[in-house]
Amino acid sequence: MQYFLTAEEMRRMKEGIKTVVAIPFIDDIEDYILEAIWEYTKNIDGIDPFYNIRSKKLYDVVDNERHIGWSIKSIQWEFYPNCEFELVIQRADVFKKSNELISHTLTKESDPNLIGKALLKHWALKVEQDAQSQGVDSKRIMILLKNSTKSKFAILENDIHLYNESELKWQWTNQNKNGLQGIRLTDGKCVYRWYPSQKQFFERFILLSSADIFEVNITRLTKSQITNIILSAIERD
Repeated sequence: MQYFLTAEEMRRMKEGIKTVVAIPFIDDIEDYILEAIWEYTKNIDGIDPFYNIRSKKLYDVVDNERHIGWSIKSIQWEFYPNCEFELVIQRADVFKKSNELISHTLTKESDPNLIGKALLKHWALKVEQDAQSQGVDSKRIMILLKNSTKSKFAILENDIHLYNESELKWQWTNQNKNGLQGIRLTDGKCVYRWYPSQKQFFERFILLSSADIFEVNITRLTKSQITNIILSAIERD
């Protein structure tokens, strides 16, 4: 299922981005910075990592009242409606964990579909176990796409989709077996890629034309300007 921001949430999203981009000590909209913007957008009072150790759990932002969790991602991409893109969703060393995952030792010489089975199990365990430990019922991914000038953005917010083993076939991209592809049987689309050398597991997404796409008029302040603004606010308090 695809989700969309309300008018009020969109206003807050733009405010958050505009504020972050204005600060010259910040060089990009990613990681905790994006998580904080999403918390502001959703009016969630999250954990401040300045005073707390950041969790390695999947759901970077959790709405404890509604039991919604988001895996938060960002990517710089010259996007357009209905474009495709892919990004890392997990580090998956399935050769090392193969016996634990599918009770079978795996190597590059193994049946690609067995490797794919292990990858699906590895990902599903992360999605479900972290949801349980973090109190999440609605398991979602939120991806912020941004152009190179950080002035145009798109939001993809979906439920995390877990494929059944029977929905995909797996094949190596070349004879050297550098990358493994998960192909959806219904339409022949590549939905997963896995690279054994880096252990990186990618998922492929489509930015549907119905997604939230918007622009932000940005202003980059000088270091002196932002310092004076913040110190003035602190001193008033």
